[in-house]
Amino acid sequence: MSDFGLPLRDHIHPEVDDIGDRLCRWAARVGLITTDAAERRLRGAGFHEVTAMVLPDDPAETVELYAQWITVLFHLDDEQDDDADRSPESVREVYAAITALMLGRPVLVGSPLMSALTDLWPRTTAGMSVRWRDRVIANLHRHRDAFLTQIAHREAGTLPTPEEYPALRRESNGMFMFDVIESACGTEVPEPLVSGEAWTELCAASNDLTAWCNDIRSLAKESANEEPTNYVTVLREAHACTEGEAIAEVRNQILQRQKELDQAAAEVRDQLSGQPEDLRARIGHLTDVIAHIPGGHAAWLDTSARYRPPAA
Repeated sequence: MSDFGLPLRDHIHPEVDDIGDRLCRWAARVGLITTDAAERRLRGAGFHEVTAMVLPDDPAETVELYAQWITVLFHLDDEQDDDADRSPESVREVYAAITALMLGRPVLVGSPLMSALTDLWPRTTAGMSVRWRDRVIANLHRHRDAFLTQIAHREAGTLPTPEEYPALRRESNGMFMFDVIESACGTEVPEPLVSGEAWTELCAASNDLTAWCNDIRSLAKESANEEPTNYVTVLREAHACTEGEAIAEVRNQILQRQKELDQAAAEVRDQLSGQPEDLRARIGHLTDVIAHIPGGHAAWLDTSARYRPPAA
């Protein structure tokens, strides 16, 4: 069990170090890192390690692809969080460029992010349907809209309510990554399962758990940056309680959400009965991967340099 009480794998991918080396070479090739210091930060972040914990038995190529997407996600997230002057117009421009690339249209914005996605997207879409692509884009647009909502809160000096927060945080955390992992694992989830309540809840609960654990670990940094999208901050202000009491409440919510994740995973497996054996095995594996993302992520929070307090 992780520090948050989430189940952990009992092993990690045996090629984790080599995967980390290849991730750094890829990031340098596409321009996401350009200095030795940037490479050290990427290695210290350990995106290859969290992916290797979540996908310990998959081919190295699967782990690498998803680690590259995690690197892109955090690059995109850092662009939003670390640029206090970022305008809604600039956010829309970035997502319009990403959307154009995903639709095969000319892209007029040049940046390391777009260079990375130009390399990643064709490899990710190989073997996937147009319906899957459209699902990724729809979730990407919700990601954009969540960032725009966060900008509006920053500008207004307001916070989301406890009722508004979970959905906002879920979208800002990148629901499209649960579409991407289908491609990484070589399994597109078919209709009607993918749009059904059980699969939707499985992915939402897995996402929520990673986000809420992250909120606790990144609280000090986000408080210093006056970042409003943090569950602890939202509950503390809404309930007029202490920070410690708010953290305890988020931890209780995490334990409850884990139970809901387990239930959703069980319901998905029940729905697979009667499916062809190969499809049942592949989606069963994907279900297991998604169910273990929170625990792997929670363990990674304790080792990643991104969440390590600065030296005194």
